Amino acid sequence: MSDRATLSPPFMSVPPRVGPLPALEAPEPVCFSLSNGLGVVAVRRTVAPIVAVSVVIRSGSDGDPPGMSGLGAATADMLDEGAGARDALKLAEDLEQLGADLWLGCGRDGSQLSLQVPTSGFSAALGLAADVLLRPRLTAEDWTRVRGDRLTAVVQRRDQPETVASVVGDRVFFGDAHPYGLPVDGFEATVQRITVDDIRRFHDTYYRPSNGSLVVSGDFDPAALRDELEAALGAWAPGPPPPATPTPALPAAPRLVLVDRPGAPQSVVRLLAPGVDRLSPDRPTLSMLNAILGGSFTSRLNFNLREQKGYTYGAHSSFSFLRRPGAFSARAAVFTEVTDAAIAEFLSELRGMRENPVTDAERTKARAMLLDRVAEGLATTGGIAATFGEINLYGLPLDEPQRFIAALERASAADLDRLARTYVNPDQACIVVIGDRAAIEPALRARGLPAPDLRDADGNRL
Repeated sequence: MSDRATLSPPFMSVPPRVGPLPALEAPEPVCFSLSNGLGVVAVRRTVAPIVAVSVVIRSGSDGDPPGMSGLGAATADMLDEGAGARDALKLAEDLEQLGADLWLGCGRDGSQLSLQVPTSGFSAALGLAADVLLRPRLTAEDWTRVRGDRLTAVVQRRDQPETVASVVGDRVFFGDAHPYGLPVDGFEATVQRITVDDIRRFHDTYYRPSNGSLVVSGDFDPAALRDELEAALGAWAPGPPPPATPTPALPAAPRLVLVDRPGAPQSVVRLLAPGVDRLSPDRPTLSMLNAILGGSFTSRLNFNLREQKGYTYGAHSSFSFLRRPGAFSARAAVFTEVTDAAIAEFLSELRGMRENPVTDAERTKARAMLLDRVAEGLATTGGIAATFGEINLYGLPLDEPQRFIAALERASAADLDRLARTYVNPDQACIVVIGDRAAIEPALRARGLPAPDLRDADGNRL
């Protein structure tokens, strides 16, 4: 049999290299305000007869009152359960007739309505979206049904180890008094406590044009856009500024937290450390640092734990860039029998990020990957609406995509090494493990880790 290498084309013997990066061609937004003060960003894109709308409310689960986590998410969930003259079924039917896709959601820092529709149905679909925002029915009967669905989802969440790791990690790291400490969808007890009057009050307090912004992208008529938006949303009355939510200091997190799942074949491992907020000037360089450490398939963490050790199908890391400082997280689901070894490798890679300088090849590849992500976000009508919606949510300048890319170009190896020493500290990381305690705790203790802080699947201390 002939040597297989002689059958391969010559170019396959040369490793691929990252070539010159193209310049980012960002769309040009047009800005104006409606008579009620609602700020509008319009980005015309005529490659397809589609229009996308993103209405962002600058309050999300951070507006949940004490003891009522899940209220913001429940409010978003209820808005399309009948609005204006239509019940939920009629609303869904009319949207379907227009070929429109309407989505509502709630996150940590904001709530959102997204609409995508063929250009021919834009005006009619905009009217339906306006009913959802301004005139939701919010009936007790609908809430009884929706609450049942939400309670089921919260209970089922306890059987999803990755989600449990998120819930427990946030409670331990941020604390219950912090706007990011409790899950967006709440707990069984808090969802049960919410009434339809609470939902109406949340909607009346936060869903105001003075607390929101709107993005329209796609193939709209620029001459008619302002009048169309004014006709649909001009009656949306502004309100007083919403109440401010304080940001308490982070609690002292335990070194090791364990949620016992007897017989689990895998352990979900998560390491948490302090990060920065969305407006931090370090964000672009930290994004590059994260791409090198655990933000891509060829990252150091994934290469070690997946490719070299075979402990996991994938190891990742991320920074949560939110209105308030978020967390740095490194994570993987690993085979139970190697849980202690995997944690040791995590700590070793975090330490190596501080001690082993970033190479030019790593920096070039990370920069190219992040440029691709920015360009990808601006490549579709919906992506443009989402990108500028996020820009509005965090009060960033409209040329944020270009500023981000320029900052990546300026980031040096010395900058990356400095931020690694500042934000990647394995000795201070809180380690959260969801797994079989009996199988993994002895080996964890042998590795020098302390007795674990035991929690249940909702993060309550046992």
